[in-house]
Amino acid sequence: MIFWIASYPKSGNTWLRTLISAYYYSKDGIYNENLIKNIGQFPEKKHFQGFNYLSQVAIDTTRFWLKAQEKINEDKKLRFFKTHNVFGSINETKFTNKENSIGCIYIVRDPRNVITSLKNHYELDYPDALSWMLNQKNLFMIMKI
Repeated sequence: MIFWIASYPKSGNTWLRTLISAYYYSKDGIYNENLIKNIGQFPEKKHFQGFNYLSQVAIDTTRFWLKAQEKINEDKKLRFFKTHNVFGSINETKFTNKENSIGCIYIVRDPRNVITSLKNHYELDYPDALSWMLNQKNLFMIMKI
């Protein structure tokens, strides 16, 4: 089953994955940089191998979100995944469901600080960062497919 670590980009996801990695994947509770590799990101291109989707259409993999998660869950092991997606739908396709997910931690960041982080991360000025945030089409830019 999948346990999600969800957040808006630049909201502390890596920090939380570091803590979970040290607790869940180390023998002594001490973190090392290789442990975080145990917590992958979803969606990623590798999750859609074997599915017939249009790679040039950013949202075409949404049709296979649930099927890809079913494939991940075939071995019935607990897996942590980072995501920037919401527990919702795109084009009437659900991101996940109770059959594929065991739980979620959603990291909430003070929205007054998100613009500063976005500005620094993408090397924008404040007006451009605000414009980027207000553009609904940019939703798909943060879904690394």
